[in-house]
Amino acid sequence: MIAFQNISLGTTLILFGPVPLLAFAVVPRAWANRHVHRIVALSAGATTVSLGVAAISAVNVAFAGRTEQIIAAWGVFRVGIYFDQLSALLFLLVAFLGAVVTRYAFTYLKGDPEQGHFLKWLCITIGAVLTLLVSGNLLLFTVAWMTTSLSLNKLLTFYADRPAAITAARKKFVISRLGDVCLLIALVLVYQCFGTWEFGEMFARSEALRSGGMAMPDRITSISLLLVAGAMLKSAQFPFHSWLPDTMETPTPVSALMHAGIINAGGFLVIRLSPVISLSPLALQMLVVVGAFTAIFASLVMTTQASVKRMLAFSTIAQMGFMMLQCGLGAFSIAVLHIVAHSLYKAHAFLSSGSVVEISKASWVPTGVPAAHLRALALSLLAAAVLTFAGAAAFGVSPQAEPGVIILGAVFLMSLAHLLWSLWGQAITPRLVGAGTVLAGTVCVAYFALHLGFKTLLAPVLPHHGLSPSPAVAATPGTYILMAVVVTLFAAVLVLQSQLPMWAERPWCRTLYVHARNGFYFNTLANRAVHALWPAR
Repeated sequence: MIAFQNISLGTTLILFGPVPLLAFAVVPRAWANRHVHRIVALSAGATTVSLGVAAISAVNVAFAGRTEQIIAAWGVFRVGIYFDQLSALLFLLVAFLGAVVTRYAFTYLKGDPEQGHFLKWLCITIGAVLTLLVSGNLLLFTVAWMTTSLSLNKLLTFYADRPAAITAARKKFVISRLGDVCLLIALVLVYQCFGTWEFGEMFARSEALRSGGMAMPDRITSISLLLVAGAMLKSAQFPFHSWLPDTMETPTPVSALMHAGIINAGGFLVIRLSPVISLSPLALQMLVVVGAFTAIFASLVMTTQASVKRMLAFSTIAQMGFMMLQCGLGAFSIAVLHIVAHSLYKAHAFLSSGSVVEISKASWVPTGVPAAHLRALALSLLAAAVLTFAGAAAFGVSPQAEPGVIILGAVFLMSLAHLLWSLWGQAITPRLVGAGTVLAGTVCVAYFALHLGFKTLLAPVLPHHGLSPSPAVAATPGTYILMAVVVTLFAAVLVLQSQLPMWAERPWCRTLYVHARNGFYFNTLANRAVHALWPAR
């Protein structure tokens, strides 16, 4: 017998976010296509309501704190809400992007005979993501996780007559089912370990384990590794990344929503369950290794793509890898900042992907004599190092307390160096040096200010825990060696990018370009595997 609970006004309000969007599941396909004008009006109303609910709920969290309540229960199976600062921030983000993408789709697919069917599944997908963000326990989270994937598959196969779209959707389907299996096994182990699926109870017991108040169960490492594996499969991490660049056959609104929202679900899983995952140093190190390699691999492939959309797709893979690296280093608040910034940027990039000229200008690198390149690069690295360490000191970032932030600051230093090098590559004059220093200083202050803001905002939700010494989990010497290797690899990528104009005519560079242009053939291998497993009719 299902027992329904008396729910508060705040919980009722939160439910009005995803429920109107999920209600589109009862709309028949034929009716949706026949009454497109009504579907347009209903989807516009539902996304507007969701955005309004997200804004009001965020204000409520700011003043009243976390909302945690069970709505219905049937034995150990419960449906509930867990809505804190993290949920409020990402709920508002997804609701905003969903409203923008839905309205873009009104014009983009105007006149298409299947527009109503498309809008129906677009709303269901947005609703599933919103449900994922407010889930009160791991069981409901898993159901929303699987619903998001299955509804996205309907959007990826919207043009069923395009073989490339079907192949990409099948690759995504197979990889997603592997991620579902990881999450389902973790679901069983979590109940055996914690005796509950409720997030509030899980996090309280995880904190007791961290403080040494309870014996560390043997299953913690298995649970953490399964959760990390599920997150990586969801977020297109190497070598399960090849489906993402191939989804360009789908309508642009799907690409915008997928790259700006759905692909972040893996990162949200890691961040939401960070109190559990951070108990396992092995799981954190796995995030660092796979995330760093994915970021470097995708960054290299991205620079060789001629298609704007494929370039953006590999950019997303690289960004997701960097976000996983941030989580592995324990910088969860920066990872949330990364999710927000990347989602807004990538939604805009896809919805304006026709602006090829602007993108080409943004990717310009200076050309000139090698000596000028090296002088500019050395000066850029020196200036970026001074600015980065000054910014860290000014905003109170300590290497002892936050080693992960320092490592990410080193990578940020390289980004600053590349920014200055682009400006100083042609000539180093007092005017250009001054302009570059002011620009880089502004970027540096903005980075550390945003980091401090997100750290303060999420402090009640994400207390610092990661690759830093604690009573339960201590960073090993191997961890710091791993950090040094990560910084070295990113430095190698910087040097490669800075010297490519001079190496372009060398045979080995041409060979590397051809292989990178083809994604080092992992996409071809994945396509063959899918065709063998799931032959096309």
